[in-house]
Amino acid sequence: MKKLDLNNLGVEEMNAAELRTVEGGGLLGDGDFGYFLDEAIEIVNGTLNFVSKTVTDLISAVRNLLW
Repeated sequence: MKKLDLNNLGVEEMNAAELRTVEGGGLLGDGDFGYFLDEAIEIVNGTLNFVSKTVTDLISAVRNLLW
């Protein structure tokens, strides 16, 4: 595998301090954690509601077959 030299393309390395202070690009940066958490909770609740309804329907179908 060849080593790609990005310096010729204007790419510069960043040190650890620069990586921590870079603006925009972080999923959970700048107060976006609350938004991310709200969306995650909504997805989990939707999934649990779907699973609950599916299990209830399956139990009802099995009960109707057996009785």
